[in-house]
Amino acid sequence: MNHQFHGLARIYDRLMSTIPYGQWVDYTFSVAHDFGHPIHRVLDIGCGTGTATLMFADRGCRIVGVDISKEMIREARRKSVGRILVRYEASAMQDIALPERFDTAVSYFDSLNYIIEPEDLQEGIQRVYEHLDPGGMFMFDMNTPYALEQELFTQSHFDPNDPVNYAWKSTYNAETRLTQVDMAFYVKRGDARRTILEQHFQRAYRMNEVRDMLASAGFQVMGMYEAYTQRKPTKRTDRVFFAARKPWEVLS
Repeated sequence: MNHQFHGLARIYDRLMSTIPYGQWVDYTFSVAHDFGHPIHRVLDIGCGTGTATLMFADRGCRIVGVDISKEMIREARRKSVGRILVRYEASAMQDIALPERFDTAVSYFDSLNYIIEPEDLQEGIQRVYEHLDPGGMFMFDMNTPYALEQELFTQSHFDPNDPVNYAWKSTYNAETRLTQVDMAFYVKRGDARRTILEQHFQRAYRMNEVRDMLASAGFQVMGMYEAYTQRKPTKRTDRVFFAARKPWEVLS
């Protein structure tokens, strides 16, 4: 997984203030309900500063948040002081090694697109499988090839009343199927101003590739959905949610 978000942990929540974390969590519970799957013990992969993680805890779930960024994990722990149902660990998805098992694993906001080597994504999916109980559910979203080909990361935000502004430029390489996003963040605190520059990479994974990776790890793919709906994805879908289950009876 390419390591990014080096200097953004302290401003990340401000930057993501318009992201519908609650909608993602509600959607997860809705899909799980449709499959008769109760959610109690959760593994949150790519948890960032723990905003969605805490929403699961607010619903009474015991949850472990995992993120490759130690800076993000430090911020998540700062936000979660006193929350006994929440724990955080710094780890790449493909290196997860926890002592407990979970009934549900989630990963939000295209975190898995940041794993740009297919063999690393396959290993990460395998690690998730190994950390789930039989019957456990894995639900996550990914940017589609359409989203990355359309360079939807190219965007900017400039508001003189906002302490965090940014300008992003994305470039998609059809040969490598990688999107490079050059990001500039302009942060104002009092009279002080600073610029944070980052370069992010995401890989365009086709839905059948991800489905095959899930099956190879042992998962049963329960559904692939256009984001926040029960509809099947189309060629112009920009975000897909995957729902997969570890079989109740696992052959040794």
